[in-house]
Amino acid sequence: MTATAHSSPAYFAAANTSDGFYSRFPALFDPACGKWQKIYIIKGGPGTGKSSFLKRAAEHAEGKGYTVERYYCSADPNSLDGIRIPACGIAMLDGTAPHTVDAVYPGAVEEIINMGMFFDVRVLREKTEVIRALCEEHKAHHAAARRYLRAAGAMREQQLSCLSDAFLSDKASGAAWRIVKTMPRETEPVFDMQFVTAISSQGIVHLPTAEVSARYIPVTDGGRAALFFDVLSEAAEMYGVSFVRYASPLRPAETEGIYFPGIDTVYMTDRYGIPSSSRVLNIARFYDKERLSSVRSRVRFARTCEQTLLDGACEALRAAGQVHDVLESHYIAAMDFDAMNTFITRFLRGFCE
Repeated sequence: MTATAHSSPAYFAAANTSDGFYSRFPALFDPACGKWQKIYIIKGGPGTGKSSFLKRAAEHAEGKGYTVERYYCSADPNSLDGIRIPACGIAMLDGTAPHTVDAVYPGAVEEIINMGMFFDVRVLREKTEVIRALCEEHKAHHAAARRYLRAAGAMREQQLSCLSDAFLSDKASGAAWRIVKTMPRETEPVFDMQFVTAISSQGIVHLPTAEVSARYIPVTDGGRAALFFDVLSEAAEMYGVSFVRYASPLRPAETEGIYFPGIDTVYMTDRYGIPSSSRVLNIARFYDKERLSSVRSRVRFARTCEQTLLDGACEALRAAGQVHDVLESHYIAAMDFDAMNTFITRFLRGFCE
């Protein structure tokens, strides 16, 4: 699946990984970093309008000419988890589980917005046992997904272990240095990490970002690009070139793409298709053919196992998403959306002023 592209950057705020839930919220929405004059933390149950609030705030800021970074939910790619507006020092995020966020500097930097004030608690209390049962079922599906992902991560690690024996690191390093030396060096380069892919209730979802759509150079690799990306990012860091590392959602230490803002170029795996205007980097030349041949069957077996386990994880997450939809319906039935919309409209009048 491919999500809708935006003119502003779009990423995932977290990932369902082989080591469990990986959240970037502490780094993205750090109240102590000095970037943010105001951070709005939205609280409330499922179906209480948090994502809709974030969407309206993003559109309002863009209407004023600001660039907005959108951060989507890794479990439900149709839902926003947060936005950042660097130019005016404002950020907003969903502060509920699984990425629970509380104010560190209440009032001074963060402000908590409770969407729960718009639902009728009496309606929800009548559904207490149903809500509890749904929450437990939702938790069980996520636990199953974690088990599948843990095993899938082991299979991916096995592939890389086999491939590393055939990888020609010196040759790859030479090519990487030739690439980075064509780029402008910077006195204060910035090295960032983002997720543009998620293992979700809708399968493996790739979120095209504003950067990737600018100029796209895929890498035909058959799953072998990760080792070259390690060499390329190391060379770029040593040479002093800014880049954004696109981390694998299964194993965040692994890289599935690198974006170089200085030349508006991305090197990325070809799993999402190759645009007709793209150039192709041949990864096969960085592997010894004989050694690669000797491990090919093991790599192929591990890749098949990984894909099967990823399918199982996505199915478990899909089941969790269905339960979440039912859970949302109970909260939606208790919501006063007229009051909520009035509040949001009033809030946005002074937003990004």
